Amino acid sequence: MADLESACFLNDLPEQPPVGCSRLYYGAEFCFWRLPSCENILAARSWARHVGWHFTLVTPVLGEDERLRLDILLQTLLPELEAGDEILISDWGALALIRAIRDDLTIILGRALSGQKRGPRILDMSLTPEQSAYFERGSWHNHDAVELLAEQMIERIEQDNLLQGLAPLAQTLKGSLHLPYAMVASSRNCPFRTSSECEPCPAPCGEVFTLRSSETDVLLYQDGNTQFLHNDRMPENFAKLGIDRIVKHPEFIRYCAHTELLDGR
Repeated sequence: MADLESACFLNDLPEQPPVGCSRLYYGAEFCFWRLPSCENILAARSWARHVGWHFTLVTPVLGEDERLRLDILLQTLLPELEAGDEILISDWGALALIRAIRDDLTIILGRALSGQKRGPRILDMSLTPEQSAYFERGSWHNHDAVELLAEQMIERIEQDNLLQGLAPLAQTLKGSLHLPYAMVASSRNCPFRTSSECEPCPAPCGEVFTLRSSETDVLLYQDGNTQFLHNDRMPENFAKLGIDRIVKHPEFIRYCAHTELLDGR
């Protein structure tokens, strides 16, 4: 644990920074309409500098209209960032936009692109050792994929803390592990979005609520267009897995409201 970098994914910036962290993740992973304005992003970067933290801008999954809107934001924002800042991409469409403006910024690959095998029902499956190993791997656990990342000069990938465990990364890669909420599924259909037009949602969007199904004992959390599960069980050997950073999500649970049944029973 002593060798791990500790980051916090914060939406609201406190007067006093959380103890033990040294990096701010700020932005949106799964919903474009949650992406803060350029002014707020620069203010968050200034806050991180003030408290002595590093800064990672998080960008979301994109549709074509959102890609164009992100391009406009990046044209203003990226010249203001410093070479030591990171940009997390959750969509390959953001990569060319960033590199067209700045080729010196560190780009990391978000957990929306990890290709991990998700969902709590995996725990109820009877698996051989080979099958278990398959469910512990993601998109970046084969030689060709690692070479692709090297060609794109991407060395860090973000991962979820899967209930079934994780496979080690290639030695050329660095991993970040998000805790305690692991993404299960995400969709462009949001239960809180009232319009199909390309316009922002009313802010703030709806509360987090829980989902329960007779098919699993694991509770799911619906936050906007994305479902998560809670897993605070830490892996036993971070170094063996190639993980040198944990990303804490401390704000999520306090918004939790009611429970709904996935299967209607």
